[in-house]
Amino acid sequence: MNKILKYFTIALLGAGAASCDDFFDLKPQNEMVLEEFWQNESDALSVVGSCYRSMQEPGFMQRLLVWGEFRSDNCILGSGDGGDLNNIANLNLLPSNGYASWSDFYAVINLCNTVEHFAPIAYERDPNFTLGQLNGYLAEVKTIRAYCYFTLVRAFRDIPFTTEPTIDDTVPMRLPQSDPDEIINFLIDDLKAAEPGAITRWSQMSYTKGRITQNAVRCLIADMCLWQGRYAEAEEYCNRILMDGNSELELVSPNNYNKGVFIDGNSTESIFELQFNRGIIPNYAVCEFYGTAGGRGPQKQMVAYDFTTTELWDDTDERQYDFYFADVAGGTFPIKKFVSYRRENDIPTQIRESDYNDVGDNAGNTNWILYRLADVYLMKAEALTEQNKDLGEAFNLVKMVYDRANSASTDGLTGSYGNQEAMRQLVLDERQREFMFEGKRYYDLLRAIRKDPSRFQLIVSTYLTPKYVTLDQATISSKLKNMDALYMPIKDSELKANHQLEQNPFYEMSTDIDVKN
Repeated sequence: MNKILKYFTIALLGAGAASCDDFFDLKPQNEMVLEEFWQNESDALSVVGSCYRSMQEPGFMQRLLVWGEFRSDNCILGSGDGGDLNNIANLNLLPSNGYASWSDFYAVINLCNTVEHFAPIAYERDPNFTLGQLNGYLAEVKTIRAYCYFTLVRAFRDIPFTTEPTIDDTVPMRLPQSDPDEIINFLIDDLKAAEPGAITRWSQMSYTKGRITQNAVRCLIADMCLWQGRYAEAEEYCNRILMDGNSELELVSPNNYNKGVFIDGNSTESIFELQFNRGIIPNYAVCEFYGTAGGRGPQKQMVAYDFTTTELWDDTDERQYDFYFADVAGGTFPIKKFVSYRRENDIPTQIRESDYNDVGDNAGNTNWILYRLADVYLMKAEALTEQNKDLGEAFNLVKMVYDRANSASTDGLTGSYGNQEAMRQLVLDERQREFMFEGKRYYDLLRAIRKDPSRFQLIVSTYLTPKYVTLDQATISSKLKNMDALYMPIKDSELKANHQLEQNPFYEMSTDIDVKN
């Protein structure tokens, strides 16, 4: 954020010369003087490609998992990393923690800002650069930028905001934090304006699933509207996905759900997922946090919480066996989602480790899913529930997701959900079941608190506190007693470099670091 850039780092990939996979595979590596670079459409395309490539970096991916998943009730510490992850697991999160760094996200944001600033210049210079192409590229980078800012707001709450690129030493980047609600409202309006120019679908499947499309823009708008309590708009943008003739979107069948969606990737229900390739861009974060192969350091750093003490799962729900495994001998629950798949279509009498196919030499190939059709169903169900209208339709949307994973059940999802509070709980539970280990759960809990702040202590004690059962209860109480504690601290190095930043109040009392010196 505070680093002054005179040269802009990009990958040179010509639009005509690049193969399908090159767009996602080439890492930025050549320094080009900005004034000499933006000459044509292929220059703009290459920097758009760099935006996606920067999201595939291990530091970016690690934070998606730590901020959105590890801090939730879904995960506890596995083998650990001996440092930053262990400290988070022990509620010893300080501004010195490496996962408090947001630089990976601001690097992506700056790339997006740069495209927005310079691509129109290339458009003016290149007679073959069409307005449709320009609008498509701008929709891509604005959506990527909005996703990064949305993630930062949910993780940190109070963050600096700019749409101007850092391109030379005349641009001051020591910005104060902006109001988080103003940031999200701006992003919603920005994406609404960009949506018509977004590409509907690309010619290659990996592009349609791995690059921003109109449906990806709509998903993010709906997600941010839910966060802001703008439920009618969230419903509208879910409807645009569901009712706009998108016949290629459908839930994967039960017999191919786990392998088709999370191992093979780019499934019929996928809307936007980051593309990985073991040979060039491995998904190191998933390998190291969930898996047992393909990483660069300690494996299985995160494991699943012991849900056998809860009533989250019905007996027929296969997700409790597909997403993690009960290692009785070891007393832990290794995560299987994204790293293994169970060979049996039906639930056997006893689940064994040998029932799973580890991806082995293909470890690191699995994509990271940001939005898929099940998300649209459950976002619309939540929007309807919060408006307290069409609760029957909201139930049916949840039922479609639930029944797919409970194909052995005769009647599927049943029960009495005729009132708003019952439907709220059902949607929250089903989102946990369906998106477990996909980096969404912690933000779902924060959103539930935002809906009704009076439930803060109830949500914390019901969902977050139990995972810290091995810690001193007085420590747990003191560390999770206010909303400030649920957000990340500002990294100490950022505070030292930018004196306009203000630390999250909770962490001002949690460290003796003199960040102003």
